[in-house]
Amino acid sequence: MIGKNRILRTSAMGILLATCSLSALVYMEMIERWVLKCFMVLKPGAFITDLWQSPSMDVTVDLYIFNWTNSESVSDPTVKPRFEEVGPYRFTEQMQKVNVQWHDHNSTVSYMRRSRFDFVPEHSAGRPSDPIVTPNLLIVGIYQKMLLWSPMVRTLMLMALSVYGKERTMVRRAGEWLFDGFNTPLMKVSKLVPPSILPEVDFPYEKIGYAYPRNGSMEIYGHHNVYTGRDDFQKLGQIARWRYKNVTEASPRCLLKGSTGEFHPIPLVKGRPISYFLPDLCRELQVDYSGTTIFEGVEAFVYRGSARNFANGTDNPDHRCYCQENCQEVRSGLLNISSCWYGAPVFASYPHFYKADPYYREQVEGMKPDKDRHEMVIMLEPKTGMVLEIKARIMVNLLVEPKHISVYRNARKTFFPLIWADYNVHVTDDLLGYLKLIPILEMVGKICCILGVTLGVLMLFWYPHQLFWQKRLMHKIEINTMDTPKISADPTKSSGVEDSPLLNGLQYVGSNEGPDCAH
Repeated sequence: MIGKNRILRTSAMGILLATCSLSALVYMEMIERWVLKCFMVLKPGAFITDLWQSPSMDVTVDLYIFNWTNSESVSDPTVKPRFEEVGPYRFTEQMQKVNVQWHDHNSTVSYMRRSRFDFVPEHSAGRPSDPIVTPNLLIVGIYQKMLLWSPMVRTLMLMALSVYGKERTMVRRAGEWLFDGFNTPLMKVSKLVPPSILPEVDFPYEKIGYAYPRNGSMEIYGHHNVYTGRDDFQKLGQIARWRYKNVTEASPRCLLKGSTGEFHPIPLVKGRPISYFLPDLCRELQVDYSGTTIFEGVEAFVYRGSARNFANGTDNPDHRCYCQENCQEVRSGLLNISSCWYGAPVFASYPHFYKADPYYREQVEGMKPDKDRHEMVIMLEPKTGMVLEIKARIMVNLLVEPKHISVYRNARKTFFPLIWADYNVHVTDDLLGYLKLIPILEMVGKICCILGVTLGVLMLFWYPHQLFWQKRLMHKIEINTMDTPKISADPTKSSGVEDSPLLNGLQYVGSNEGPDCAH
């Protein structure tokens, strides 16, 4: 017989196994989130932290510069400025976070960002030696800043501009406009003035350029402070402070918001936009959910830039806080990012004024907006929020207002396109391989849970089943035993011989005591 202790132990183990497996199957999604939380929270020495400090991504930046081809007609207000797109100038970017410091009291981590850009001539249509003609960015910026200066400082600057600020255009090589930068006589003169005397004219760099000094510099991107996700996992990778402030430089009324690029609140929700904090814009930029697709074998959520991303505060109420008391809104399609360009009247938009008010394209010639080339597209893995691919396209424009600038007195008010960047990020094969393991591990987990439930049920009913059939077999044997006749030693009493008429008759025939046959 099977021992009762063995039956109880086996049944208890079966119940425990089936219950745990069924619970794991029902709460599989919750368990998965807990595992991801343990894996993805930023902390010193963790694997995900190493990836975060030195992102495992293939990053290329295609830069296109606009060459002003009819600058000689700038004084004729009837002639539209005409621009020719030159490029691309392709660069690869290697980004690294340095000076990392952990702050356990508020679950944040601080760092400085350093990027290295390397020119890729074989994939570039332009060359660093290409001559580029643009409006005099420095003069336009100075005249704009002078509107807020004291009369004395303004008079001194006007005297300097009368000597060094007569040029309406600037002609420099493409490489100088990009990462190399260049100097001007006006900047050299301004450096001779101590900042303590004229702080308004203080400029932190010795050169100017669209991308100067981003190559190798840490200061240009500023000090970042982001949440680690330890206390609140939904804040993982979200900006907490930038340049030691929790408000944007674009407006002190706007709180910092958005991801710094690596993480998003997970799991991603269909229909909900994502947001980035972009240091180059000094503000948050939201990107709207567009749909779901399969990216190289991995499910991906697709986000696309919409017109509301660059809308003014009237068309997009989320942008109202960026408009301060002396703010005069422009038409939708451009964002004022002057605070990121040291007060120069610089505005951001989609390339070629894509999705912007038609007014901007009508003011210049050469704009050819194209959805495939100029749309912003982002693909993220929905469970981890990790980047699969980014195509971020942004253009920088300069506002020239003749009423403020003497050298452009006869020109027309125009938003001059300067440069646009096609920022491409693609996940590496190694990281993509890890992401492909997630659905496989999910399937394996579900199969193991189903097998665990099945095995637990079998363990629960195994010995009771054995006992049932054992009792049934014994009962059947007893019945068969009762129904089998006993064999006697007397031939007349065995097998019912005494009851057989035929055998009885034969006995009479062979016996002298049989019936009298004489009769």
